[in-house]
Amino acid sequence: MISLKLQVILIIASVICALILFNLIKKYRLELKYTMLWLILMFIILNLAIFPGLIRLLAKAMGIELPVNALFLLVSFSSFAILFSMTITASRSATKIKELSQELGLLKLEVSRLTEELRVKEKNK
Repeated sequence: MISLKLQVILIIASVICALILFNLIKKYRLELKYTMLWLILMFIILNLAIFPGLIRLLAKAMGIELPVNALFLLVSFSSFAILFSMTITASRSATKIKELSQELGLLKLEVSRLTEELRVKEKNK
């Protein structure tokens, strides 16, 4: 059984985290697509805190003796899911940065070639 104290802590923490996320989105400091996993996690934790019978059922279904251990496992798994999502995002960003850097290098080379051609044409006039 989850203690009342833990329930209150989970509810307060979930609401505060959700408010912080909404505030960051509102101020354009965080994109919506990156916060979806966090919001889903906050919603799940809030529901589990409000309805502790759900975590008991989940613990029983997973074969875990104490509901608190099931909650810890759920939070750990969610953290790994968010970390994995952010790793994918960072990898995509690094690839895009590399591609853009290469394109920029090619454009600079082309501009320098065209500039040199212009100088040669002006000298020949």
